[in-house]
Amino acid sequence: MKDVLVAGMMRSPIGTGTQKSLLKSLTPQNLSLQVLSALFRQTKVFPENVEVLRVGSVVSLKSNDIGQAPSREIALRAGMVNASANIAEKACSSGLRAIWEAAAAIKYEGAELAIGGGVDMMSNVPEEINIKALTCPITNKMMAELSDLKSRELGFTRRDYDIYAMESYERAKRHQFDYLPFWTDIIVPENILTFDQNVTLHEVTMEKLQRSKLLDGCQITTGTNSSKYGDAAAFLMLASRKAARKYDLKPLAKILGYAEHSGDDPKNFILEPVCAVRKALDAAKLSRSQIGSFWVNEAFPGSPLNFI
Repeated sequence: MKDVLVAGMMRSPIGTGTQKSLLKSLTPQNLSLQVLSALFRQTKVFPENVEVLRVGSVVSLKSNDIGQAPSREIALRAGMVNASANIAEKACSSGLRAIWEAAAAIKYEGAELAIGGGVDMMSNVPEEINIKALTCPITNKMMAELSDLKSRELGFTRRDYDIYAMESYERAKRHQFDYLPFWTDIIVPENILTFDQNVTLHEVTMEKLQRSKLLDGCQITTGTNSSKYGDAAAFLMLASRKAARKYDLKPLAKILGYAEHSGDDPKNFILEPVCAVRKALDAAKLSRSQIGSFWVNEAFPGSPLNFI
């Protein structure tokens, strides 16, 4: 097994994912290509040297106006003529799953350079498709409803949700300045997007959070204390140590492990990050005390609150 190094990373600003999105005139392929182009400039890797591309997507690369093999289309248009290309689909974890598939190609399958990441443009997708993608097929309930139910079973309140959401908004603001070297401006007709729309254009206060209307079927979840629709793309350049030496790459990190966990009750999906992290720590032979920071992504506060 080979070590897998993170040699570069790049993301776009995030559009609103609605008809007000400044990115709505782009296709998922075009948005991906702009981010990939910036990633190649950052790492100084020639696209034809990349052997693997994995693209995570929940809805955008499966819509009716997307043609055959969109991941391969992205690879070819980006100049990755020698790369095998596939789509990874794992709901909200699709991009993360794509990164692991790219890493596994290096770790276990002999590849030297691989790219993993994801793209979704909810502003380009009919609302009924977005709703379907956010609905559990087993219970026929929206994920917000299931999260809301489990969170209340765990004892979380609307106030807990609002306080955590306020902290999350503040972190998102800081993120825009802390990670500027790792994102690229996106060119759209007659404009250039340089910021996350939901963070920059919409000021959120505790008063606004407390006034927000509950989502249908929910008792503590609102449109303001949960995540928003979005348009964005992000990709990582992964390399073996051999490739890092050959192409004079400056690794940012080393991937030590990966794990997944699933349970039998759909509403328990907000609990699964805890189990997955335990598995990942065991696989990497690490303890919790050795980790300096945990980044937990979920659409609703119940998951990170439970993790804490």
